[in-house]
Amino acid sequence: MKRPTARKTGRPGSKPFQLAVGKEFDVDPVPRIEATARSFLARIVALSAVVAVGVTGALGLVTGNYAPVEIVWAVAGPLVGAVVTYYFGTGWKDSE
Repeated sequence: MKRPTARKTGRPGSKPFQLAVGKEFDVDPVPRIEATARSFLARIVALSAVVAVGVTGALGLVTGNYAPVEIVWAVAGPLVGAVVTYYFGTGWKDSE
């Protein structure tokens, strides 16, 4: 019994089969823009927290008073915690 052969397109280097399954994906740019905005805000929060704690830590080293570090961390800590929980929390994972 003879096997059927693939139909060639005639062009050298082309694929023997041209698949056409389904239709093109409908791409919506809004989720990408929202993800970019979230990423930007997360980086700003993290960078601001690091800079603020670093500056007050340096000030504490110079003056010997570390109360400003505690105050800055009391404000920056929950913000950093919210960002970390959003990106690394288990709420987005499938629970099954």
